[in-house]
Amino acid sequence: MERMTEVSAKQWDFITRDNLTAREAVDFLKNGIRVRTFDDNLKEISGIEEYENLLVDGLYRIQSGKTGEIQLISLKRKVRNWVDGKNLPSDREEVFQICFAMGFDLEQSERLLSRLTEQGIHYRNGREAIFAYCLKYHLYYQDAVQMADQFIDRSRMREGSMEPLTHIMEEEFQKVRGKEDFFCFLMNHRMQMGDSHNTAYSYFTKMLALLSGEKLADEGKRSMEYIADHYLRMNMPLDKKTSGYTTVQKIVKKYWPGARNIKAMKSRSEDVNRKTLLLLYIVTGGMFDETYTELDEEYIDAAKFLEMHCKRMNQMLRDCGMARIDPRNIFDCLILYCLRPEDEMFMSDRMQSLIKELFE
Repeated sequence: MERMTEVSAKQWDFITRDNLTAREAVDFLKNGIRVRTFDDNLKEISGIEEYENLLVDGLYRIQSGKTGEIQLISLKRKVRNWVDGKNLPSDREEVFQICFAMGFDLEQSERLLSRLTEQGIHYRNGREAIFAYCLKYHLYYQDAVQMADQFIDRSRMREGSMEPLTHIMEEEFQKVRGKEDFFCFLMNHRMQMGDSHNTAYSYFTKMLALLSGEKLADEGKRSMEYIADHYLRMNMPLDKKTSGYTTVQKIVKKYWPGARNIKAMKSRSEDVNRKTLLLLYIVTGGMFDETYTELDEEYIDAAKFLEMHCKRMNQMLRDCGMARIDPRNIFDCLILYCLRPEDEMFMSDRMQSLIKELFE
């Protein structure tokens, strides 16, 4: 397992301990968990305690097209709200702007994106690949935008029929040396660029095939509605409104996949998200391919069972360029609770008991 901070290790030990009930787990999520804040992330990744003025100044330079004292006051208020935990940056573009404003390198930027959006840099996305190049060579955000506009004009990007997996594109990117080399990389792959995550889609279709009956010769195929209701709902309330819900309830419910989402992901009109992949892993028990692992053996104990599933799950997330399992993430704590075997309960049964307790 990857090395954890003291806080993360304590929360890991608590949520995965023997005989922890669903009620105790939910109470921990409501009252005991220490979630990483925007302030925690910026201090840890930058190594700077008093970073707020640096961030405001950097963002102001990036947004210099909007001049004036009013805009600066508004920007200071926005950053202060992030620091105070009142809200978070609105999208990935804004997180990239924070990386440039703070002078982060590529590794720091990857960490911040993963922490705030649960998805690292998507190297098959032309714009993000350009941001990555500019962060790596310490260029400015304005340089990145100019290069992105130039590339889009030259390439006329579209989704290609032979799309490489994201991690393959990342490996190709790591070979780039200099601006001319980078533009060759972009132009050579311009017909393979796209916004969707191919590796995540590959995992998604494997697990979905198992649930739909495509891999089971004796059963008919099941509909997406059946899969969403019988496998993925797991006691999650169907109502779309979240008024009156607690913060924990809203976080858990957000992006929980329904039949419409599953259909859209399968047709690729919607990208496969991290929460859906983790839920599918729980429902399939992580046994979505035919590769032998020690998990197939009856002698494996609970601690080893947890360790191997975490390793297997993190490998899936790593392949997809997504954030690893984090015991300081509320939804990830639900996942960790489900990975600890108890009697003969399936992982999905444990998730159902948690959701029932959380929304009761």
